[in-house]
Amino acid sequence: METLIVFALYLYSHLWFDLHKTQYYAVEEGRFFALPKSNELIPLQNPDTLFLDAAVFHASNEVRRQHGLPAFQYDPGLYLASSGHATSMVYRMFFNHTNPYSPYERTAQRRVELYTKRFKRIGENIGKYQTVVSGDFMIARWNRRQNQYEFLNESDNKPCIPFTYAAYARFVVEQWMASLPHRNNLLNPAYTYLGCAARLSPEPYLHKKAPYASLVQNFGGER
Repeated sequence: METLIVFALYLYSHLWFDLHKTQYYAVEEGRFFALPKSNELIPLQNPDTLFLDAAVFHASNEVRRQHGLPAFQYDPGLYLASSGHATSMVYRMFFNHTNPYSPYERTAQRRVELYTKRFKRIGENIGKYQTVVSGDFMIARWNRRQNQYEFLNESDNKPCIPFTYAAYARFVVEQWMASLPHRNNLLNPAYTYLGCAARLSPEPYLHKKAPYASLVQNFGGER
């Protein structure tokens, strides 16, 4: 099964590489976030995963430029490694840099080297953050008519709506920047290439727990 997953990801890389390069990663972050889709709410049951992945990439480059560092370059191997691990975490329901289910993908080093061996330095950030905007406290209530949960702010009983693509990407990068090890990866000048992936929880409104995404950044340095 794990071999089939790896093979499927390999095919995925060839099917979507041109789209990534020409539509999402060939522009700087300012032009990317000027796209109208950036300000659309993320449809949690049917998100545009490729667009969200690119949004996290570009939000990372916003932070790099703010600190006087050159922007990351996109690398398809790093992207596939991050995509595979984010997918494993959200569907296998674990949260760790170590994948306990696949010896081929046990560590970040192994995951990256499934797709590329060009990098002498490899780093990884992971995260798990809710995908709806809320205050400090949130209520989960079963909606019988829609046959699913709805999430409300406790303070005013108003619905918690999803983030926009741009807002969520910037939100998760802010969380990483607030954690010293993650911040160090983002601002390490030795890392010059990056791949980012965000995989949303399946069936986001059928569980009492707030919907979330598992996120991965894989960093690469050639020196």
